[in-house]
Amino acid sequence: MRKITLFVGLFVFFQSCQDDSEIETITINNQYSLDIYSNMSKTNELNDEASLQYQNIFKELYVVIIDESAEVFNTIIVDNDLVDKYKPDLNGYSKLIIDGFESETNLKKISKEKDTLINGLEAKVVEFEGKVDEYEVYYHLAFVKSQKSYYQIMTWTLLDNKEEYKNKLDNMTYSFKEIRSKTVAK
Repeated sequence: MRKITLFVGLFVFFQSCQDDSEIETITINNQYSLDIYSNMSKTNELNDEASLQYQNIFKELYVVIIDESAEVFNTIIVDNDLVDKYKPDLNGYSKLIIDGFESETNLKKISKEKDTLINGLEAKVVEFEGKVDEYEVYYHLAFVKSQKSYYQIMTWTLLDNKEEYKNKLDNMTYSFKEIRSKTVAK
């Protein structure tokens, strides 16, 4: 039993020491891809709704992606008579999520939403800081709209690591690509 415990401990240690400049492209359900750092490991403990979840618990570096059908989101907004507050578009989608973040008493938005493109797709990016449990945290959040889906790309780290990891968080976010299925004419 001690050999197994020692082996697992050494494996985790060496995994955390891997060169974090190496990039690995992860593809999810042939729907989208994201570049992550090779020293991050797959998990399912960060968000129940996420289709992609990776972490490096030793460096406190995390990424999740939640994808949602644009049609379903738009129907929910209309059916619940929320169109006056949340338009069935990227602005409404991002406003709904941001309102949820801002309702967290220990989180505050530290940047205005920035309109941008991520690999040709309309996107908005915003940053939050705050306290979660006993930890000071920095979040970098992007909302991406494609023809059929909305995506939330959330990366985060400890606030003390913000300056050191900001470029890594940006690199992961801006590497997002939706994979378009190609049909062959017959």
